[in-house]
Amino acid sequence: MLQQRSVLVLIVMMTLSVCRLSAQQDGKLSPYEALYGEWKAEAKALENVVPPLTTEEKRTKKHEIDKEFTVRFRDLAKEHRNDDEWIHCLIWTSVDGIPGPAFDEMFDIFRESANKAGNTVQLQLLMSEFIYLESDRIDPALSSIADSHSAAGVRGAALYALAARTKLQAEEKGDAAGCIKAEALLERVISEYPNVSTYRGKNLKNATALLEELKSPIAITKKAPAIRGTTISGADFDLSKTIEGKVAVISFSGHWCGPCVAMHPVQKEILEKFPPEKVVIVEINSDQTDSLEKVRKKIETDGLGWTVVTDGSQGPVSEQWHVTAWPTYFIVDAIGRIRRRATGNVGRQLVTWVEELLPTSESQ
Repeated sequence: MLQQRSVLVLIVMMTLSVCRLSAQQDGKLSPYEALYGEWKAEAKALENVVPPLTTEEKRTKKHEIDKEFTVRFRDLAKEHRNDDEWIHCLIWTSVDGIPGPAFDEMFDIFRESANKAGNTVQLQLLMSEFIYLESDRIDPALSSIADSHSAAGVRGAALYALAARTKLQAEEKGDAAGCIKAEALLERVISEYPNVSTYRGKNLKNATALLEELKSPIAITKKAPAIRGTTISGADFDLSKTIEGKVAVISFSGHWCGPCVAMHPVQKEILEKFPPEKVVIVEINSDQTDSLEKVRKKIETDGLGWTVVTDGSQGPVSEQWHVTAWPTYFIVDAIGRIRRRATGNVGRQLVTWVEELLPTSESQ
Protein backbone atom coordinates (compact mmCIF):
# COMPACT_ATOMS: atom_id res chain seq x y z
CA MET A 1 0.00 0.00 0.00
CA LEU A 2 2.93 2.30 0.46
CA GLN A 3 3.50 2.19 -3.28
CA GLN A 4 0.00 3.50 -4.01
CA ARG A 5 0.28 6.30 -1.48
CA SER A 6 3.69 7.45 -2.75
CA VAL A 7 2.19 7.97 -6.22
CA LEU A 8 -0.65 10.02 -4.75
CA VAL A 9 1.72 12.18 -2.71
CA LEU A 10 3.73 12.85 -5.87
CA ILE A 11 0.54 13.97 -7.63
CA VAL A 12 -0.28 16.44 -4.86
CA MET A 13 3.27 17.84 -4.99
CA MET A 14 2.99 18.25 -8.76
CA THR A 15 -0.40 19.94 -8.42
CA LEU A 16 0.87 22.33 -5.77
CA SER A 17 3.85 23.18 -7.98
CA VAL A 18 1.44 24.14 -10.77
CA CYS A 19 -0.47 26.36 -8.34
CA ARG A 20 2.74 28.03 -7.18
CA LEU A 21 3.78 28.72 -10.75
CA SER A 22 0.39 30.33 -11.36
CA ALA A 23 0.73 32.36 -8.17
CA GLN A 24 4.18 33.60 -9.21
CA GLN A 25 2.76 34.71 -12.54
CA ASP A 26 -0.13 36.79 -11.17
CA GLY A 27 1.28 37.67 -7.73
CA LYS A 28 -1.40 36.03 -5.59
CA LEU A 29 -2.31 32.63 -4.23
CA SER A 30 -4.96 30.51 -5.88
CA PRO A 31 -7.91 29.54 -3.62
CA TYR A 32 -6.66 25.97 -3.57
CA GLU A 33 -3.11 26.96 -2.66
CA ALA A 34 -4.34 29.21 0.14
CA LEU A 35 -6.43 26.42 1.65
CA TYR A 36 -3.65 23.88 1.16
CA GLY A 37 -1.29 26.25 2.99
CA GLU A 38 -3.69 26.48 5.95
CA TRP A 39 -3.96 22.69 6.14
CA LYS A 40 -0.19 22.24 5.92
CA ALA A 41 0.41 24.82 8.66
CA GLU A 42 -2.04 23.15 11.04
CA ALA A 43 -0.54 19.73 10.42
CA LYS A 44 3.02 21.04 10.89
CA ALA A 45 2.05 22.78 14.15
CA LEU A 46 1.48 19.37 15.73
CA GLU A 47 5.27 18.92 15.75
CA ASN A 48 5.73 21.99 17.96
CA VAL A 49 3.18 21.31 20.71
CA VAL A 50 4.59 21.60 24.24
CA PRO A 51 4.78 19.16 25.90
CA PRO A 52 5.24 17.00 22.75
CA LEU A 53 2.33 14.84 21.68
CA THR A 54 2.64 11.09 21.74
CA THR A 55 2.51 9.28 18.40
CA GLU A 56 -1.07 8.23 19.07
CA GLU A 57 -2.12 11.76 20.12
CA LYS A 58 -0.47 13.17 17.00
CA ARG A 59 -2.27 10.64 14.80
CA THR A 60 -5.62 11.50 16.42
CA LYS A 61 -5.11 15.26 16.05
CA LYS A 62 -4.01 14.84 12.41
CA HIS A 63 -7.15 12.80 11.72
CA GLU A 64 -9.28 15.60 13.20
CA ILE A 65 -7.52 18.21 11.04
CA ASP A 66 -7.90 16.10 7.89
CA LYS A 67 -11.59 15.52 8.66
CA GLU A 68 -12.19 19.27 9.00
CA PHE A 69 -10.29 20.06 5.81
CA THR A 70 -12.10 17.33 3.85
CA VAL A 71 -15.24 19.42 4.36
CA ARG A 72 -13.43 22.66 3.49
CA PHE A 73 -11.89 21.27 0.30
CA ARG A 74 -15.32 19.91 -0.65
CA ASP A 75 -16.83 23.38 -0.10
CA LEU A 76 -14.09 24.99 -2.20
CA ALA A 77 -14.68 22.48 -4.98
CA LYS A 78 -18.41 23.28 -4.97
CA GLU A 79 -17.58 26.98 -5.42
CA HIS A 80 -15.28 26.21 -8.36
CA ARG A 81 -17.21 23.65 -10.40
CA ASN A 82 -16.62 25.70 -13.55
CA ASP A 83 -12.85 25.97 -13.28
CA ASP A 84 -10.12 23.47 -12.49
CA GLU A 85 -9.74 24.32 -8.81
CA TRP A 86 -12.15 21.46 -8.06
CA ILE A 87 -9.67 19.02 -9.64
CA HIS A 88 -6.94 20.13 -7.22
CA CYS A 89 -9.39 19.68 -4.33
CA LEU A 90 -10.23 16.21 -5.61
CA ILE A 91 -6.53 15.30 -5.68
CA TRP A 92 -6.07 16.45 -2.07
CA THR A 93 -9.14 14.47 -1.03
CA SER A 94 -7.81 11.35 -2.75
CA VAL A 95 -4.62 11.50 -0.67
CA ASP A 96 -5.57 12.96 2.71
CA GLY A 97 -9.37 13.11 2.78
CA ILE A 98 -11.25 11.27 5.52
CA PRO A 99 -14.08 8.98 4.34
CA GLY A 100 -17.53 10.33 5.10
CA PRO A 101 -20.23 12.50 3.50
CA ALA A 102 -17.87 15.26 2.32
CA PHE A 103 -15.42 12.70 0.89
CA ASP A 104 -18.28 11.01 -0.98
CA GLU A 105 -19.60 14.30 -2.31
CA MET A 106 -16.24 15.09 -3.91
CA PHE A 107 -16.88 12.18 -6.28
CA ASP A 108 -20.35 13.54 -7.08
CA ILE A 109 -18.63 16.80 -8.04
CA PHE A 110 -16.15 14.77 -10.07
CA ARG A 111 -18.96 13.09 -12.00
CA GLU A 112 -20.94 16.30 -12.55
CA SER A 113 -17.99 18.54 -13.44
CA ALA A 114 -15.74 16.24 -15.47
CA ASN A 115 -17.04 17.49 -18.81
CA LYS A 116 -16.32 21.09 -17.76
CA ALA A 117 -12.66 20.41 -16.99
CA GLY A 118 -10.21 22.54 -18.93
CA ASN A 119 -7.22 20.36 -18.08
CA THR A 120 -8.51 17.02 -19.35
CA VAL A 121 -4.96 15.62 -19.40
CA GLN A 122 -4.63 16.04 -15.64
CA LEU A 123 -8.07 14.51 -15.14
CA GLN A 124 -7.10 11.56 -17.34
CA LEU A 125 -3.81 10.97 -15.52
CA LEU A 126 -5.52 11.14 -12.10
CA MET A 127 -8.23 8.53 -12.71
CA SER A 128 -6.25 5.41 -11.81
CA GLU A 129 -5.57 6.82 -8.34
CA PHE A 130 -9.19 6.14 -7.35
CA ILE A 131 -8.80 2.36 -7.63
CA TYR A 132 -8.07 1.74 -3.95
CA LEU A 133 -10.29 4.45 -2.43
CA GLU A 134 -13.45 3.53 -0.54
CA SER A 135 -16.64 5.34 -1.52
CA ASP A 136 -19.83 4.06 -3.10
CA ARG A 137 -19.89 7.19 -5.30
CA ILE A 138 -16.71 6.34 -7.22
CA ASP A 139 -18.00 3.50 -9.42
CA PRO A 140 -21.09 5.43 -10.62
CA ALA A 141 -18.88 8.43 -11.39
CA LEU A 142 -16.36 6.38 -13.36
CA SER A 143 -19.12 4.53 -15.22
CA SER A 144 -20.82 7.78 -16.23
CA ILE A 145 -17.55 9.38 -17.38
CA ALA A 146 -16.47 6.25 -19.27
CA ASP A 147 -19.77 6.31 -21.16
CA SER A 148 -20.19 9.99 -21.93
CA HIS A 149 -17.10 12.19 -21.52
CA SER A 150 -16.18 14.16 -24.62
CA ALA A 151 -12.45 13.29 -24.42
CA ALA A 152 -11.47 9.76 -25.43
CA GLY A 153 -8.48 9.79 -23.07
CA VAL A 154 -10.68 10.58 -20.09
CA ARG A 155 -13.18 7.89 -21.10
CA GLY A 156 -10.38 5.33 -21.42
CA ALA A 157 -8.84 6.24 -18.06
CA ALA A 158 -12.24 6.05 -16.35
CA LEU A 159 -12.97 2.66 -17.92
CA TYR A 160 -9.62 1.27 -16.76
CA ALA A 161 -10.15 2.54 -13.20
CA LEU A 162 -13.67 1.07 -13.17
CA ALA A 163 -12.39 -2.30 -14.44
CA ALA A 164 -9.59 -2.39 -11.85
CA ARG A 165 -12.01 -1.48 -9.03
CA THR A 166 -14.46 -4.14 -10.21
CA LYS A 167 -11.68 -6.74 -10.08
CA LEU A 168 -10.50 -5.62 -6.64
CA GLN A 169 -14.00 -5.68 -5.16
CA ALA A 170 -14.91 -9.03 -6.73
CA GLU A 171 -11.73 -10.67 -5.42
CA GLU A 172 -12.29 -9.30 -1.94
CA LYS A 173 -15.89 -10.58 -1.90
CA GLY A 174 -14.95 -13.92 -3.46
CA ASP A 175 -17.40 -13.09 -6.25
CA ALA A 176 -16.63 -15.25 -9.29
CA ALA A 177 -19.35 -13.53 -11.37
CA GLY A 178 -17.81 -10.16 -10.50
CA CYS A 179 -14.43 -11.42 -11.68
CA ILE A 180 -16.02 -12.35 -15.03
CA LYS A 181 -17.47 -8.83 -15.26
CA ALA A 182 -14.02 -7.39 -14.53
CA GLU A 183 -12.53 -9.54 -17.30
CA ALA A 184 -15.05 -8.12 -19.80
CA LEU A 185 -14.27 -4.54 -18.75
CA LEU A 186 -10.51 -5.11 -18.99
CA GLU A 187 -10.91 -6.64 -22.44
CA ARG A 188 -12.80 -3.48 -23.48
CA VAL A 189 -9.98 -1.32 -22.13
CA ILE A 190 -7.40 -3.29 -24.15
CA SER A 191 -9.54 -3.24 -27.29
CA GLU A 192 -10.81 0.35 -27.21
CA TYR A 193 -8.28 2.41 -25.22
CA PRO A 194 -4.90 0.60 -25.21
CA ASN A 195 -2.80 3.76 -25.65
CA VAL A 196 -4.45 5.88 -22.97
CA SER A 197 -2.10 6.68 -20.07
CA THR A 198 -2.59 7.52 -16.39
CA TYR A 199 -0.11 8.29 -13.61
CA ARG A 200 0.38 4.51 -13.34
CA GLY A 201 1.33 4.05 -16.98
CA LYS A 202 -0.33 2.89 -20.19
CA ASN A 203 -3.68 1.09 -20.19
CA LEU A 204 -2.46 -1.73 -22.41
CA LYS A 205 0.25 -2.82 -19.97
CA ASN A 206 -1.80 -2.32 -16.81
CA ALA A 207 -5.04 -3.86 -18.06
CA THR A 208 -3.19 -6.83 -19.56
CA ALA A 209 -1.50 -7.52 -16.22
CA LEU A 210 -4.83 -7.45 -14.36
CA LEU A 211 -6.47 -9.67 -16.96
CA GLU A 212 -3.63 -12.17 -16.65
CA GLU A 213 -4.18 -12.28 -12.89
CA LEU A 214 -7.87 -13.06 -13.38
CA LYS A 215 -6.94 -15.97 -15.65
CA SER A 216 -3.92 -17.13 -13.66
CA PRO A 217 -3.46 -19.95 -11.13
CA ILE A 218 -3.99 -17.47 -8.27
CA ALA A 219 -7.49 -16.46 -9.41
CA ILE A 220 -10.59 -16.84 -7.24
CA THR A 221 -11.82 -20.50 -7.12
CA LYS A 222 -8.42 -21.87 -8.31
CA LYS A 223 -6.34 -24.26 -6.19
CA ALA A 224 -3.59 -22.41 -4.34
CA PRO A 225 -0.28 -22.88 -6.21
CA ALA A 226 2.61 -24.66 -4.53
CA ILE A 227 5.00 -22.67 -2.38
CA ARG A 228 8.25 -24.21 -1.26
CA GLY A 229 10.89 -22.32 0.63
CA THR A 230 12.48 -21.67 4.01
CA THR A 231 10.94 -20.32 7.17
CA ILE A 232 12.54 -17.43 9.03
CA SER A 233 13.89 -19.97 11.54
CA GLY A 234 15.58 -21.94 8.76
CA ALA A 235 13.18 -24.89 8.41
CA ASP A 236 11.99 -26.25 5.06
CA PHE A 237 8.49 -25.17 4.08
CA ASP A 238 5.84 -26.74 1.84
CA LEU A 239 2.56 -24.84 1.57
CA SER A 240 0.44 -27.80 0.45
CA LYS A 241 1.44 -29.82 3.54
CA THR A 242 1.03 -26.86 5.90
CA ILE A 243 -2.51 -25.95 4.81
CA GLU A 244 -3.86 -29.41 3.96
CA GLY A 245 -7.39 -29.77 5.32
CA LYS A 246 -7.33 -26.30 6.92
CA VAL A 247 -8.69 -22.86 6.22
CA ALA A 248 -5.61 -20.76 5.52
CA VAL A 249 -4.76 -17.08 5.56
CA ILE A 250 -1.77 -16.48 3.29
CA SER A 251 -0.41 -13.06 4.17
CA PHE A 252 2.09 -11.28 1.93
CA SER A 253 3.48 -8.96 4.54
CA GLY A 254 6.55 -7.30 6.02
CA HIS A 255 7.67 -5.55 9.19
CA TRP A 256 8.75 -2.53 7.10
CA CYS A 257 5.07 -2.00 6.18
CA GLY A 258 2.85 -0.03 8.60
CA PRO A 259 -0.50 -1.48 7.44
CA CYS A 260 1.00 -4.99 7.64
CA VAL A 261 2.11 -4.51 11.25
CA ALA A 262 -1.26 -2.95 12.11
CA MET A 263 -2.91 -6.24 11.09
CA HIS A 264 -0.82 -8.34 13.52
CA PRO A 265 -3.38 -8.10 16.37
CA VAL A 266 -6.11 -9.33 14.03
CA GLN A 267 -3.98 -12.26 12.92
CA LYS A 268 -3.21 -13.10 16.56
CA GLU A 269 -6.94 -13.00 17.27
CA ILE A 270 -7.56 -15.55 14.51
CA LEU A 271 -5.04 -17.97 16.01
CA GLU A 272 -6.56 -17.50 19.46
CA LYS A 273 -10.15 -17.91 18.27
CA PHE A 274 -9.89 -20.94 16.00
CA PRO A 275 -8.31 -24.36 16.67
CA PRO A 276 -4.90 -24.92 15.04
CA GLU A 277 -6.06 -28.14 13.38
CA LYS A 278 -8.66 -26.10 11.48
CA VAL A 279 -7.01 -22.73 10.75
CA VAL A 280 -3.47 -21.72 9.83
CA ILE A 281 -1.76 -18.43 8.95
CA VAL A 282 1.27 -18.31 6.66
CA GLU A 283 3.18 -15.06 6.21
CA ILE A 284 5.23 -14.65 3.04
CA ASN A 285 7.67 -12.12 4.41
CA SER A 286 8.99 -9.31 2.22
CA ASP A 287 11.64 -7.85 4.52
CA GLN A 288 15.16 -7.55 3.15
CA THR A 289 17.71 -10.21 4.12
CA ASP A 290 19.75 -7.85 6.31
CA SER A 291 16.64 -7.10 8.40
CA LEU A 292 15.65 -10.69 9.13
CA GLU A 293 17.47 -11.00 12.46
CA LYS A 294 15.62 -7.95 13.76
CA VAL A 295 12.36 -9.39 12.39
CA ARG A 296 13.03 -12.73 14.11
CA LYS A 297 13.49 -10.98 17.45
CA LYS A 298 10.34 -8.90 16.93
CA ILE A 299 8.31 -12.01 16.12
CA GLU A 300 9.47 -13.60 19.37
CA THR A 301 8.91 -10.45 21.45
CA ASP A 302 5.41 -9.84 20.07
CA GLY A 303 4.38 -13.50 20.27
CA LEU A 304 3.50 -13.82 16.59
CA GLY A 305 2.66 -17.50 16.33
CA TRP A 306 2.17 -17.99 12.62
CA THR A 307 4.58 -19.51 10.09
CA VAL A 308 6.83 -16.92 8.44
CA VAL A 309 8.42 -17.78 5.09
CA THR A 310 11.18 -15.52 3.76
CA ASP A 311 10.80 -14.19 0.22
CA GLY A 312 12.04 -10.58 -0.06
CA SER A 313 10.13 -7.66 -1.55
CA GLN A 314 10.80 -8.82 -5.12
CA GLY A 315 10.98 -12.53 -4.34
CA PRO A 316 9.86 -15.45 -6.47
CA VAL A 317 6.72 -16.21 -4.45
CA SER A 318 5.46 -12.62 -4.63
CA GLU A 319 6.04 -12.67 -8.37
CA GLN A 320 4.35 -16.05 -8.81
CA TRP A 321 1.30 -14.84 -6.88
CA HIS A 322 1.18 -11.46 -8.71
CA VAL A 323 1.65 -9.47 -5.49
CA THR A 324 2.63 -5.82 -6.01
CA ALA A 325 1.24 -4.21 -2.82
CA TRP A 326 1.61 -5.13 0.83
CA PRO A 327 -0.19 -6.47 2.74
CA THR A 328 -2.05 -8.75 0.35
CA TYR A 329 -4.17 -11.58 1.75
CA PHE A 330 -5.37 -14.78 0.13
CA ILE A 331 -8.04 -16.72 2.00
CA VAL A 332 -7.94 -20.41 1.12
CA ASP A 333 -10.62 -22.97 2.03
CA ALA A 334 -10.07 -26.44 3.52
CA ILE A 335 -9.78 -28.07 0.09
CA GLY A 336 -7.15 -25.61 -1.08
CA ARG A 337 -9.25 -23.24 -3.23
CA ILE A 338 -8.57 -19.49 -3.17
CA ARG A 339 -11.78 -17.89 -1.97
CA ARG A 340 -10.82 -14.23 -1.47
CA ARG A 341 -7.99 -11.85 -2.27
CA ALA A 342 -7.68 -8.49 -0.51
CA THR A 343 -5.09 -5.73 -0.23
CA GLY A 344 -4.37 -3.36 2.63
CA ASN A 345 -5.44 -3.14 6.26
CA VAL A 346 -8.74 -5.04 6.03
CA GLY A 347 -9.27 -5.02 9.80
CA ARG A 348 -11.44 -7.60 11.51
CA GLN A 349 -13.04 -8.56 8.22
CA LEU A 350 -10.20 -11.08 8.10
CA VAL A 351 -11.68 -12.88 11.13
CA THR A 352 -15.12 -12.95 9.49
CA TRP A 353 -13.76 -14.34 6.22
CA VAL A 354 -12.09 -17.21 8.04
CA GLU A 355 -15.17 -17.90 10.14
CA GLU A 356 -17.39 -18.06 7.05
CA LEU A 357 -15.38 -21.00 5.75
CA LEU A 358 -15.74 -23.01 8.95
CA PRO A 359 -18.83 -24.80 10.29
CA THR A 360 -20.14 -22.98 13.37
CA SER A 361 -19.18 -25.91 15.57
CA GLU A 362 -15.53 -25.61 14.54
CA SER A 363 -14.95 -22.16 16.08
CA GLN A 364 -14.14 -21.84 19.76
